[in-house]
Amino acid sequence: MAAEVAIRQAAAAVAVGTAFPVRSGGPASHHEQSMRPEAAPSEGTPWAHGPGRPANIPGTAVILNQRIIARESLDSSVPAALKLKKRIKRFALDNELDHLPIGDIVSVALDEWLTARGF
Repeated sequence: MAAEVAIRQAAAAVAVGTAFPVRSGGPASHHEQSMRPEAAPSEGTPWAHGPGRPANIPGTAVILNQRIIARESLDSSVPAALKLKKRIKRFALDNELDHLPIGDIVSVALDEWLTARGF
């Protein structure tokens, strides 16, 4: 069974000025980061809002629905506390999916996130 990625418009409820917490000062060690209490989402310097999605970038659905897609690698590590690998596997099993297109899911999420911020 082929997996499908639901494509939707970025939610209007996304607060454009909301930023991830930002460390002040120099880089902290891994130990310092894990010992630091979680900061509220409203703390930190808000990111700049871009001029808008570039006109020469097609919509995510247009690209992902093509038969052949040129791809590039995007290496990222994610917080272990979110247990994303385990949740992805559970989702695939519960939905009887042989293949879950992680790259497509990440593409949709990042595209919506950047578009909501004007990039």
